[in-house]
Amino acid sequence: MKTSLVRDSIIVGAALFSMLFGAGNVVFPPYIGLTAGPEWFLGFICYYIADVGLALLAIYAMLASSCIDRKEGIMHRLGNTAAMLMMCAIILCIGPLLAIPRTGATAFAISFSPLGYSSKGISAAKIVYSLAFFGISTVLALKESNMVDVIARYLSPIKIGGFLLIVAAALYMPIGPVSEVVRDDNVAWHSILSGYQTLDVMAALVYGLIIVTALKNKGYETNRQKALSVGIASLVAGALLFIIYFGLCYLGATGSTYYPVDIEKGALVTKLVGRLFGSTSTVLLAIIVTVSCMATSVALIGTTGTFISQFSKGRLSYRAVAIGTGLFSMIVSNFGLDNIIAFAAPILTFLYPGTLVVIVLSLFDKYIINDNIFRFATAGALFASALSVLDDWGISLAITSHLPFNSAGLGWIVPACVFGVIGYFVRSSRQPSIR
Repeated sequence: MKTSLVRDSIIVGAALFSMLFGAGNVVFPPYIGLTAGPEWFLGFICYYIADVGLALLAIYAMLASSCIDRKEGIMHRLGNTAAMLMMCAIILCIGPLLAIPRTGATAFAISFSPLGYSSKGISAAKIVYSLAFFGISTVLALKESNMVDVIARYLSPIKIGGFLLIVAAALYMPIGPVSEVVRDDNVAWHSILSGYQTLDVMAALVYGLIIVTALKNKGYETNRQKALSVGIASLVAGALLFIIYFGLCYLGATGSTYYPVDIEKGALVTKLVGRLFGSTSTVLLAIIVTVSCMATSVALIGTTGTFISQFSKGRLSYRAVAIGTGLFSMIVSNFGLDNIIAFAAPILTFLYPGTLVVIVLSLFDKYIINDNIFRFATAGALFASALSVLDDWGISLAITSHLPFNSAGLGWIVPACVFGVIGYFVRSSRQPSIR
């Protein structure tokens, strides 16, 4: 193994960490610790698996199916139209509709809440901040080929160093005892839902476009080189996320005797770090979180630009899409962090099961000859998740309550399996592509 490949893989791993560790990753772990109390470690494990575990599994599935260079990614087995519809929906979620605006909203909430500004309403301060935040993010994302190096060399060190400092302080100087009261009626499931809310699994499916481009620019062209480098980068990112999530969940648990469960998530982070380092930490935290969220914003703007430019076959340039994405995200971010999170929940509840089905099946890509297994299983998962969304909206159908594992939020598993078996017996209309 070449030393240069390992070094470059670690650099890409630092960039991948910065891409994955964004807005939701900052605010969800402390809140999980706060509400879980003595069960904070259970919440941490469930959150980590649902977020990082599935994200890394998605990257491994891309490598296993040899589709990391394709714009449809692992969705290609669904057929051209269905694959592009799924990928477009994912891009919208991790792009201008949800994830990118949330980076700016989170950075504002944490940076300005100590000054008395609320993230819930639109204000002049929020508008000015969002203009600056997304203006800088867009400028940094404009040159597609250098984006990973910009994130890894300039933004990642501040991000990694800052959060490791917070974690070290939380572990060695806990702000208080962990409450003996569990204030969450289902710690495991709500932590899994928070893992979904980070959007990292969906983001991982398309970050491959950025990572492979960066590796090509460094001279790694063969499938073996790309697979090895992406694998090392994923392990680096996964290890960093494990340490930081662990510390942030514990930090939230040590504050469980001080704050109510209805506290705004962004404000909670500010108050917890303030108790660790005192009032002087306000500026430090604002810088760390702004850089953290900006790194993710840059990556997501770049991902959106790359995908839509390729999808339009060059009719829409990368730069034009990046600028449009930054502008639209700036507008949406002004609606506030909690509103964006609430809006995202039903969309993610619908999309995630189908996405997970494709990820799991892609791990066995070379053994599955019939594409209809992918298509039918995904359709079954999406059908069941649609029933779950309707149930959450008060439109309950009799079949929903009879789905196995529905009470645990996993009612889509059996329909996906049943539909997949049916797909096995339905002959594919075309020969599977050679991969």
